[in-house]
Amino acid sequence: MSWDTITEQALPSREVTHLHVLRHGPVDTGGARRAYGHSDLPLSARGRAEGEALVRFAVERLPRPVGVLSSDLARCTEIAGPLAARLGVPLEATPELREQHMGAWEGRSWEELTAEDVAGVRAFWADYAGARPPGGESLADLSRRVGDWLARRMDAPGPALPPLRGRRWVLVGHAGVVRVLTCGLLGIPLDQALRFAPLPSTHSWFLLAQAGAVVQALGERPFAIDPGAAARARAGGRRSHGPPRLALSGSAGTGKTTLGRRLAEELGVPYIPEGMRARIEGGLSLHGLGLRRLRALVLELWAEQCAAEDAALASAGGFVADRSPVDFAAFWLTYRFTDDREATAAFFADVFARARRLDHVVLLPWGVLPLVPDGVRASNPWIQRHYQATLEGLLFRELRPPLLAVMPPLRELDARVAWVLDLLEQSDRAGGWRPGATA
Repeated sequence: MSWDTITEQALPSREVTHLHVLRHGPVDTGGARRAYGHSDLPLSARGRAEGEALVRFAVERLPRPVGVLSSDLARCTEIAGPLAARLGVPLEATPELREQHMGAWEGRSWEELTAEDVAGVRAFWADYAGARPPGGESLADLSRRVGDWLARRMDAPGPALPPLRGRRWVLVGHAGVVRVLTCGLLGIPLDQALRFAPLPSTHSWFLLAQAGAVVQALGERPFAIDPGAAARARAGGRRSHGPPRLALSGSAGTGKTTLGRRLAEELGVPYIPEGMRARIEGGLSLHGLGLRRLRALVLELWAEQCAAEDAALASAGGFVADRSPVDFAAFWLTYRFTDDREATAAFFADVFARARRLDHVVLLPWGVLPLVPDGVRASNPWIQRHYQATLEGLLFRELRPPLLAVMPPLRELDARVAWVLDLLEQSDRAGGWRPGATA
């Protein structure tokens, strides 16, 4: 057995255990964000496509392991089984590698749980390491379960495989398992576990030796390593009616830009940034503009948005926009460009006609993320709340589900991305959202 130079320098012991951990992809939750730790939900269509890409990555790019270890839940064995078969090695699936058990919350949506017991949900996230859902496990419980399994299996054989020590393995598991392994192996307190947010369908690589653990990769995306894998996953996955046309809506500080960029990357479509920020960062002062020039600026930004959407549709068939058309109508009302009634009516007709060409307008929640002063947007939260209220009024009056999709109060970026992807998947199962069908 040979080692790379970095390993030789970092580890004095040559008895190195290589643990390649693959996190499973998105699961089929029926379109809702759910607590599903031990619930045996299957992979979604996208999850299966990405699982196939993970298998190809492990077979073609990783050194051959002795065997494949896995949680016994279907969302992991759907990947682990084909992987072991392709490699020609044994598979050992065990309940000890399951995700954190969510007790009485299992299978229920976070929206439902929050509405029923907001204090309990807040207490859970406030003490993520120690708090237990009713009848369930804390992250500390999960850490003990996985840690005890690892300590026992290092030097003891399992039902199908030899001891782990000194060999190379692939482990197919869950986000919680990746987090507790990372914290446990590196000596990081569990209350820091949420700082590690491995995306679905990612690869992490740990080296274990007498001197301790070394991380070679954490949350590595095979899609970034192999761009063709992303294309194959999209072609074989969820979107049956073409690339999505998504617009994010909300005031400054709701997280549109961060979410929009990630979604565009995930979906393989252009990202359309909002134009106001670039102008302000370039030195434009809105306070120095009169009403006439401010109105002209909004119309100029609107024309740019329309042109960017049309170009993205022509080149890629879809996009993720950092602003929805309805946001411009909210600007119009906020800045009081309403003296010319005919011009206002024409502008609003144009705005809502274009909004109804989209797959979804996703309204982000206000007040969930902190409004951090950045020298660009107004730092007074009530100015942003006023704009958000105007925007919400227009959206709820003029648009209807599924065109209008209201995101629950999710804070974590991964949760937000997964919620939007679940929304698209639910639309696909319903036969595809046809723009203009409901409004």
